[in-house]
Amino acid sequence: MASIHDSELKRILQEYGINAPQISLIRHNENLTYKIIDTSLQHSYLFRVHHPITKNMEGLQHTKEGVHCELALLQDMTEETDLIVQEPVQTHSSQLITKYSFIADQSIYCSLLKWIEGRNLQREDFSNRELVTKLGVQLAHLHKYFKGLIHNDITQSRPHYGRNKNENMLAHIYKGVEKGLFRGHEYDIIVQTVELIHSRLFGNKENADDWGIIHGDLNMGNILVTEKEEIAFIDFGLFGYGHYLLDVAMGALNTTPETRDIFLKAYFGNTTYSKDILLIVEGFMLISIMGYYANQMENEEVHPWIRERMPLLCKLHCKPFLNGESILYNF
Repeated sequence: MASIHDSELKRILQEYGINAPQISLIRHNENLTYKIIDTSLQHSYLFRVHHPITKNMEGLQHTKEGVHCELALLQDMTEETDLIVQEPVQTHSSQLITKYSFIADQSIYCSLLKWIEGRNLQREDFSNRELVTKLGVQLAHLHKYFKGLIHNDITQSRPHYGRNKNENMLAHIYKGVEKGLFRGHEYDIIVQTVELIHSRLFGNKENADDWGIIHGDLNMGNILVTEKEEIAFIDFGLFGYGHYLLDVAMGALNTTPETRDIFLKAYFGNTTYSKDILLIVEGFMLISIMGYYANQMENEEVHPWIRERMPLLCKLHCKPFLNGESILYNF
């Protein structure tokens, strides 16, 4: 499904009281997204069709329960925190979710969020030490809120970023060997890397306090800088249950080696972070990159990039990691 016909999209938007929309396609990745401008009121929205571009990106987050759980979280965050988030919009019948039937026996779910004015975080922003500090502080603020929430509904209806998730990721990465994108010995290096990461995550030192609700997808495209130079996290479409340091690692990957310590110190505040914590952060940096490869393995447009980058990932990052070298500043 590349897109929805405009007439069908307009029909769905009428359920939200938008009768004169200006519609612009944004992208199709884990969801199909559009910017909507209500031309009668000049209000802007983000419309999402919860259907991924490739089948191997499907998950609990695309089920009705999963979508509702995300929207309920955003609603609570809007009401209970000063975090800048995309507030869900209800339909005339007070529903957060609409349904779109794109074939006779299958439906997918849609949602509408208020638009946040701002720009995506850019690589050059990391020459701004104040902005890097804000990013670390804001992530700590987000996690503090998450730590106060009950996990039961979330663990049942949202992704779980644990051992099974990583093993499933490896299965998808192996398809790259079958497709001739890289060689078997490179896949073996990836497996050894994940096994080492697991030994550190699920060993005797495992701490339940380190696990909880996380954003799960903190790439630069999901971090906005507002006109007031505030940090806003968007696209909670992959939020779920996982290790808090997975978010930290994704945030650290966005920074430059020169500003990585600034980000980490801002996140941890007065809490001392040990070498063991940095080893876990490094591991999650690698998991984040591998996860992107796995999600894109069925996307032929990305295959040339994977063919070029996988040997470099193994040589420059995984092998040093396996040899006990620090790779925190290698990215």
